[in-house]
Amino acid sequence: MLRFKRFLSMDNPKAIKAIGYGYLNAINYMAPHKSGGKFNLCSHASLGCIMLCLGEHSGQAAMSEKVRDSRKRKAAYFMKERKAFMVEFVAHIEKAQAQAHKEGLKLVIRPNGSSDIPFEGVACERNGKAFRNLMEAFPDVQFVDYTKNPNRFKKPLPSNYSLTFSRSETNEADCDALLSNGFNVAVVFSGSLPDSYLNRKVISGDEHDLRHLDPKGVIIGLTPKGSRAKKDASGFVVRQ
Repeated sequence: MLRFKRFLSMDNPKAIKAIGYGYLNAINYMAPHKSGGKFNLCSHASLGCIMLCLGEHSGQAAMSEKVRDSRKRKAAYFMKERKAFMVEFVAHIEKAQAQAHKEGLKLVIRPNGSSDIPFEGVACERNGKAFRNLMEAFPDVQFVDYTKNPNRFKKPLPSNYSLTFSRSETNEADCDALLSNGFNVAVVFSGSLPDSYLNRKVISGDEHDLRHLDPKGVIIGLTPKGSRAKKDASGFVVRQ
């Protein structure tokens, strides 16, 4: 029996924009960092990241205690009953697949809407068969994520898992190194997006969340979301 009627979010602004590109964008949100209990779902979060986190301080989470509670329960579910959690995750992806097929859309899953879990290393089961991860269990589904953990790029990722590194006020050296190796880096800018940053072309990341469609070795420019981010002075948001 499934514990969460609503496990994957498909109605936030970016998810809705994906429809115009032919995709159903389904996102898994959980309580970020240590906000869900005595565990950490964002191992490389900086202070600025924690203070401005979209999973707590903007959107539905900022407006609803019910939403924040649901995300905390889901985070605890993942940490304490991982096998059951992954069984449920698989079931909800299958439901999203059926919806995408019905609507004539391609499915893209973002496992970490507000967390930073290396899902490429989390095993699951589907139809009685064991898989190394969700990507292997659903080879015809595209997965995308952002991460602040540079170690996740040191091993080959599943071919259907597109990972974008996310800049903070403390990891610009990692950004440089990953850009040099052809990976993309997401950067939050105040005001309008610059043409370039760190000697790389900047493209807009606000049009959609379909990061697998981006060219390689570029900066994904984002604008601040929520009142905290717009006032940020930590260095997380790049001010020009």
